[in-house]
Amino acid sequence: MSIRNVCMTSLPEYVLRDEAQWESLFFDVEGMTYHTRRSFTASAPGINPIVLVHGLGMSGDYLMPTAKRLAAMGAAVYVPDLPGHGKSDTPESPLNMLGLANALIDWLDAMDIAQADLVGHSMGCQIASDVAVRFPTRVRRLALIGPTVDPSHRNIHAQLLRALYACTFERPGFFLHVMADYWRMGTRLWPEAIAMLNYPIEEKLSCIEQPVLLVRGQRDKIAPQRWLDQASQMTGAERVVTIPNWGHNVIYSAPDAVVAELWSFLG
Repeated sequence: MSIRNVCMTSLPEYVLRDEAQWESLFFDVEGMTYHTRRSFTASAPGINPIVLVHGLGMSGDYLMPTAKRLAAMGAAVYVPDLPGHGKSDTPESPLNMLGLANALIDWLDAMDIAQADLVGHSMGCQIASDVAVRFPTRVRRLALIGPTVDPSHRNIHAQLLRALYACTFERPGFFLHVMADYWRMGTRLWPEAIAMLNYPIEEKLSCIEQPVLLVRGQRDKIAPQRWLDQASQMTGAERVVTIPNWGHNVIYSAPDAVVAELWSFLG
């Protein structure tokens, strides 16, 4: 395992020229319509499909800067909207983390993906970790970016203060995604936030058998370095990476640096 800071890494020049084409899919999963963004890219030999899992209240739209770069490097990339998010159907009752993890497994079955590399961001790390532990054959490698929730600050007030601080270290375009997606969630955002806070991710991390990459932005107070160091001990992570200058949503604000680390780990 190595722990290091990473400067903004330049991707190969062809990545910037050859942006993969994408399609937007709607299909039935267990009686609900799911929305998915899928690249037309066919995975290069030895590269598993990569699935990006979004955070609290969000759709997959904000993950696309990273997703497009991964696809342009030679991976088949999928970005689903989990039930109740984005353009997917909303269940009658809000889903907790276990329910969202089950929904992700149902989605993998519907997409005929036997095994994938999962990239979770924020709350998506809780969902991806749960899937990796309960369905270990379905996950080859696991990348956790800004994992929630730091066990030492598992309360809404601390998380709100940390989120407000982190907002000052994001690219302005991110807030357009937040406003659109949170407006769509409405009052359903609150029960999901409570479910996120009550989910003990640390119990899952210690059971993960797959190789793990941990990533955070240097200014991320939601996932502070102390917490990532603890998570590294629990998972035996191959690497713990801190990307300078950015906050919690580094997957949107610094996609080049994030993709450089993901490709080294997944590819």
